[in-house]
Amino acid sequence: MLRYLRENTGNWIIKIFLGIIVVVFVFLGVGSMNSGRNNSVASVNDEPITVTEFQDAYRNLVEQMRERFQDNLTDDLLKALNVKQQALNSLIEQKLVAAQAEKLNITVSNQELENSILAIEAFHKNKVFDMDQYKRILGLNSLSPEMFEQLQRNALKQQKIRDMVLGSVFVSDLEAESFYLHHNTRMAVNYLKIDPAEFTDIAPTEEQIQDHYQENMDQYQSEPKRKAMYLQFSPRDYRGQVTITQAQVQDYYEQHTDAFKIPEKVEARHILIKVDGPADEQAVEEGRKKARAVYQRAVSGEDFAELAKETSQGPSKEDGGYLGTFEKKSMIQPFAEQAFSMKPGDISEPVKTQFGWHVIKVLNRFDAHVQSVEEAAEQIETLLAEQEMQNMSYYKAGEAFDAVIDGDSLEQIALLTQKKVMNTDFFDQNGSGLDLEQAADFANAAFALEKQQISDVKQIGNAYFLIKVVETLDPEQLPLDAVQERIRETLEKQLRMAAAETKAQELLAGAQSAENLTAFAQEKNLTMSSTEGFTRNDFIPKVGKSADFTSAAFDLTTAQPLCPRVLKTDQGFYIIGFKEKQVPEPEEIQKNLADVKEQLLQAKQGQSYQAWINELKENSEIEIDPQFMN
Repeated sequence: MLRYLRENTGNWIIKIFLGIIVVVFVFLGVGSMNSGRNNSVASVNDEPITVTEFQDAYRNLVEQMRERFQDNLTDDLLKALNVKQQALNSLIEQKLVAAQAEKLNITVSNQELENSILAIEAFHKNKVFDMDQYKRILGLNSLSPEMFEQLQRNALKQQKIRDMVLGSVFVSDLEAESFYLHHNTRMAVNYLKIDPAEFTDIAPTEEQIQDHYQENMDQYQSEPKRKAMYLQFSPRDYRGQVTITQAQVQDYYEQHTDAFKIPEKVEARHILIKVDGPADEQAVEEGRKKARAVYQRAVSGEDFAELAKETSQGPSKEDGGYLGTFEKKSMIQPFAEQAFSMKPGDISEPVKTQFGWHVIKVLNRFDAHVQSVEEAAEQIETLLAEQEMQNMSYYKAGEAFDAVIDGDSLEQIALLTQKKVMNTDFFDQNGSGLDLEQAADFANAAFALEKQQISDVKQIGNAYFLIKVVETLDPEQLPLDAVQERIRETLEKQLRMAAAETKAQELLAGAQSAENLTAFAQEKNLTMSSTEGFTRNDFIPKVGKSADFTSAAFDLTTAQPLCPRVLKTDQGFYIIGFKEKQVPEPEEIQKNLADVKEQLLQAKQGQSYQAWINELKENSEIEIDPQFMN
């Protein structure tokens, strides 16, 4: 099985196949065709989930995540995502749903099965089902048509029962309106900010530093360290050993035609006259007049690039306003709309965006088109070669790990694989001391090992490693003089926070006895600030993203305009008061109602289906082998 996985992981056709018919492989597993009652990892109502089923489900989940995370997928990430448990849960749910389908006598006709298979684009050539393509992809996945058709039939049964369960789920207009109002109402608040950083006259005493050290000695120890030896298998090691055929290039091109669609593009220069922030009408008009004067000079025949160097206030000024070649979606509106409505040589009237006024000159236009396979061949060959080299490095690392299982030492494995054993100096858990690109990831893998233990294959970046820890250094107590400044900084922060909170409580008490926060601030000559309108999900400038701040702000009303407590965020302490509440207009709600209903329907369907699955689980006997999961 290890060899099979290594030979097939990363094949692009398999990735496409898995991505398109994921329901079949993730929720059923190829192994289910041959499962027996032995070697099971779990059972559902005495129906076993075999090791083979689990391995296939796990492999396919990993492949999906490899597509999503690319080189960022590491063993640590797989553990964090709890992929083992996800794979097992999917198989448990498959067994439960299959039993319900059997109980309810749900069937799939031959015509339904045929239609579903004909619709799978992975089996198409030139947008038409192709039998040779069908058999070839199944063969790459060790499937016969009979095996796949049974899997697909089971998947369709599951879809039918899902549709049955969710048939009664709906979203009313009232629900959708309430949801839209909740998430799109904006609140603006006035606030007093008490910043701990402003309490600069506070410092801990030597006695406080000494006491803190004695009470927290376990926090002031040296870092544990490791020394390791390792073998590294990198894709670059196999450069020159990979041959990509024209047939592979053609296949990839046919399966990824959308990737070779080149959108319409424009090459342009521009001159920007800035209008900063929420400027008033006078500032906007002054900016327009300046831009208009620049426009007049440009259409009168002055060199546009030189004019940009003289007058533009944008980052491209020194390049004569040159923006390069861009597609429409890469530019903000209405700049993009204007640029793409012009012909080469045209110069636009001033166009207003959030950055200010723009005068645009289009240099060239490039029509949308689809690259031919000949034009894309070099790009495809490079991509496929990189994938093949990645696969080869994984395969070789896997072969080396097979030797570990057989009891070979790392030195013996190095001889077998013609690799050099690399040795590290001592390094800490952050990777400090390592001369590696992904030092932190390597350190994490090494610190999970016992001394003299050889790891399994670890993917770090785009390379694969076998790691052996050969020496360890345990933490040692650091003397006070080595950590005194750290303690001083810690205590200063704590003392300033405490002083800021005390001051905030005093100000809140004063504000509560005043008419409102604005009046209190004026009376005490305090600097009061205001936010722009924000929704419940927005990041608030100068405040940050604080659920507590946001919740308290939306509790304010004209009748209760002052928050009755001090709010703490990572920016400091706040006293907030009501400024303005902006509720969406009925026309806006109706315009977005259909999209909101669809969004809510999907969420409710997911919740309902999971609730049904949970009920099945509660009423079933599910046994899991804990040793296998560990």
